[in-house]
Amino acid sequence: EKIREIYGTGGHFEMTPMPDYAFDGDKVNVTLRINEGKQYFINRITFLGNTTTRDNVIRREMRLYENGVFNTEALKFSVHRLNQLGYFKPLEDQKNIQIDKTPNVENKVDVSLKLEEQNRNQLSFGAGVSQYDGVFGQLSFSTANFMGRGETFTISLQSGARASDYQIAFTEPFLFDRPITGSVD
Repeated sequence: EKIREIYGTGGHFEMTPMPDYAFDGDKVNVTLRINEGKQYFINRITFLGNTTTRDNVIRREMRLYENGVFNTEALKFSVHRLNQLGYFKPLEDQKNIQIDKTPNVENKVDVSLKLEEQNRNQLSFGAGVSQYDGVFGQLSFSTANFMGRGETFTISLQSGARASDYQIAFTEPFLFDRPITGSVD
């Protein structure tokens, strides 16, 4: 498996190991012959099922690039990063990832990821009584994938007999298309 991982990082995902065993008394000599196969490159990366999240939000988490070497370890890392976003139900290797050789093109593959959006919105409300504020009410809405752009937006209101608190917060995780977080509260 380690040899497959090493060759997979270089685009040789069809590598075939062929071990030869030579018994010499109580010792065994193992010779491992490896057929690398062709080096594959990525033709197209497509996403299926993302009805809310924009393609560029998903692509910035990918560590595979079109026309780049098909790196199997980078694909695993990309799936891990997409699962960490929490915007989709967890991707499973065999079920949600499809790798097909590109028709009529030598040594290229098409990668398809089937994503299933999940709700990232939270709505909360409440009421209470306190010695300082008397009777108060609270209402809050938050979304972790605002308009499918991967941004976080929160609005919160709390009003009582003595005080009223209002909050609006916005966070951009990729400011200027770079991994820099910017927020306003």
